[in-house]
Amino acid sequence: MENNDFEILSGIKSGDKTTFGLLFDSYYNKLCSYAVSIIHDSDAAEDIVQDIFAEIWVDRKQLNIKSSFSAYLFRSVYNSCLDHLKHLKVKDRHQRDISFQIPSSFTDSLIFTELLEKMESCIEQLPDQCKRIFKLSRFENLKYREIAELLQISENSVDTQIRRALNKLKNDLKDYLITFLFLFFPFF
Repeated sequence: MENNDFEILSGIKSGDKTTFGLLFDSYYNKLCSYAVSIIHDSDAAEDIVQDIFAEIWVDRKQLNIKSSFSAYLFRSVYNSCLDHLKHLKVKDRHQRDISFQIPSSFTDSLIFTELLEKMESCIEQLPDQCKRIFKLSRFENLKYREIAELLQISENSVDTQIRRALNKLKNDLKDYLITFLFLFFPFF
């Protein structure tokens, strides 16, 4: 680590907003351009870079950089972009799987759309941590252990949050159960 990088790290660790602002100003545009070159989506690229800087600030006291700040930032962006692409791939697969299950009639399609919107609304109303864990589990197909490592929490916490999410969804969507059964199991 170069002397200048050591000073930046020390400043950020001590909560110096000016040092953090200088780091942000020096790298933000470069990192956004780099992210766009990987994921080809400028809005998502900006979100990724902003999230990285937010994580740096929030976790500044535990920040441990052994190489240069530049290398650390670019590696962080690279890894986050790969995660983003992986998420898109899972999301596309999930949407393809659902598209095969969409009913063929117009009326059934409207009911199905309403059901999906209600489900998405219920998921979005979950507490932030619970929602994040649920989405990682159900939409990105991560195992409890992977989620626990990613969020630096215990597997028991992940299990508890998933159970809470499922109970809340089951309760919020109970009125749609009959519709769901007729829509997907018309032989009843």
